[in-house]
Amino acid sequence: MPPIFGILSTKLQGPDRDMIRRMNGAARYVKPRKVEAMEVTGGYLATAVVEENPLVAGRDVFVVRGEWVIAGDMSLYGRQGDKGTRGQGDKGTRSDVEVVMETWLKWREECVKHLYGDFAFVIFNTNTGAVFCGRDPLGVRPFFYCIADQSFIFGSELRYVLESFDARPPVWQEYLLDTLVTVKTAKDLTPYETIFRLKPGHFLRYVGEEVHMTQYWSMNPEKMIRFEKEEDYIRVFREKLVQAVNARCKDVPVPGSELSGGLDSSAVCGIAADFTAQANRSLTAFSNIFPEGTGIEFKDEREFIDAMRGFKTMDWVGVDRLNKAIPELLAYTLEIQGGFIQQNFNIFDQGIYEAAGERNIQVLFSGFGGDEMVSARTALPWNELIHDRQWNVIFDELYYQGVTLRSLLKPVKLALRYLESLLYKPEYKYGVFTPELLNKRFANLPLRQAFAQKYQLRHRLGDKFKQPRRDRLAQRQSARIMLEHLPQRMEYCYTAAAQYGLEYRYPLLDIDLLETCLAFPAWVKQHHGRNRYLFRQGIQGFVPEKIRERDDKSGTTIPQVYYSLVNDREAILNLVNSCSGSEFLNEMFDFSRFPEWYGKLVKRDPKDMNYSMPGAFYDYLMIMIYYRDKGRGTRKSDE
Repeated sequence: MPPIFGILSTKLQGPDRDMIRRMNGAARYVKPRKVEAMEVTGGYLATAVVEENPLVAGRDVFVVRGEWVIAGDMSLYGRQGDKGTRGQGDKGTRSDVEVVMETWLKWREECVKHLYGDFAFVIFNTNTGAVFCGRDPLGVRPFFYCIADQSFIFGSELRYVLESFDARPPVWQEYLLDTLVTVKTAKDLTPYETIFRLKPGHFLRYVGEEVHMTQYWSMNPEKMIRFEKEEDYIRVFREKLVQAVNARCKDVPVPGSELSGGLDSSAVCGIAADFTAQANRSLTAFSNIFPEGTGIEFKDEREFIDAMRGFKTMDWVGVDRLNKAIPELLAYTLEIQGGFIQQNFNIFDQGIYEAAGERNIQVLFSGFGGDEMVSARTALPWNELIHDRQWNVIFDELYYQGVTLRSLLKPVKLALRYLESLLYKPEYKYGVFTPELLNKRFANLPLRQAFAQKYQLRHRLGDKFKQPRRDRLAQRQSARIMLEHLPQRMEYCYTAAAQYGLEYRYPLLDIDLLETCLAFPAWVKQHHGRNRYLFRQGIQGFVPEKIRERDDKSGTTIPQVYYSLVNDREAILNLVNSCSGSEFLNEMFDFSRFPEWYGKLVKRDPKDMNYSMPGAFYDYLMIMIYYRDKGRGTRKSDE
């Protein structure tokens, strides 16, 4: 579905024409889109539809039923028997937005609990001026909003809401400080003080001059699913996984899929390839690869990508270059994202978006999100098993290879560790990101010492990895899926992909799949010394054994970034130099340290790799461009 935006007056006044003009002007895309709009009493609702090959007409985005009007950006994946949603293959003539409107008329605020899919929508009452907004549980579809002059202004992309202002609003200081230490800002905030995000799994009511926010969904780590046999867990998981992929394939005439060569993207690609082949459609896989013949040694994932290509029938496109120099890509990102951002994947995936757009791909499947739960590496929680007296499981995990000296000594070690956990119960845990590691990472950042101390930036970085103690694996996995980075990355990718007429879909973040996986016992996820056991067993036949059995990650997700980093040295250091005269930026950055930082990134010394923080490097460059081109402004919050 295409992006939506609009202005809704709670006093039912006519919308500001200058504001409409500015918001319409934000509909600038690489693959041209046209604005389709609807005006109602007190409201202006609009969408930006691809001109060449529109997925929907405006009537599929806006629906009017009596006093109610809805604008929606969504893809629903109906399950048979669900109330308020269509069943599998039962779309008929109703659009997704019509389904949501009917669900609203029946269930009112409870409607969001009866929707299965990716969605962001706004419902407006043309008699009372009341506004209701809903967003899917994990935030696949973005939703930004602000309130000004008794109007509710919204958009699927930040820049639509940003353009509603006469002058750019002040940058939120917390957002700037978070970005400097790679912290992901809270789910309801944006870079700007007066613009907000509707949090995933929430709905919003705006009546009169009051905003009411309600959470309608969260993961439940207490739910349990138990079977007698191991093969039942694998069978149910496999069924849920296939259903999650197939449901997202059904309405897509020209599908594409990212293929990195890892387990997650390969599994999604393999299942989608089978489905599209049965439907007499062709799947195109897109892979980022390192360019050949450069004279630079760099190991990418080509051997696993090739293994997947030989295993399943699919078209394939390898992308070995970025389509712009790194400084140009960062400036372009600032333009389309509406400000400097806190994650970089979408920036350097431009080559795939461009290649997919040229082939008129409409939907791009991604394996993103698997690491958050369904394919996550997990250590066997021995303390949890002992606490729950799971003696049969413990015995099986200790002696599945027979009785050895190691298996005889391990129970003693486990008993001592369990006793220690009873005596020492810290309130927080850091995990692999120890204070020592964080100290080294922070020391690598070219921040002015006085600035860092003034805003306690080291403390801010430490808080990012300071997690409340959670004794059960389900609690830890549930907390991870709710972290800030998940919807933020999908929002950024949504905007970057939309430039080329693409819609992202994430099968491994299917709610039904996630809730089922979370409810399974810990031992089926890490079993007999084999990590990602359930996922590996569940994807058998969809990927070659070379990929299913692999236990490494030999390259990076977007390897050609390194090639550009090496070749764009002059442009990057010129950018740094062009910003070094800024008094404001000099308060934050020690510009003399940037060449050394760049050198470490290029050298890729294994001793420095864990501390060099390349993501922060690109974040800092974006911050420089933003304040160089936009200026500090005159408002105190920008200082």
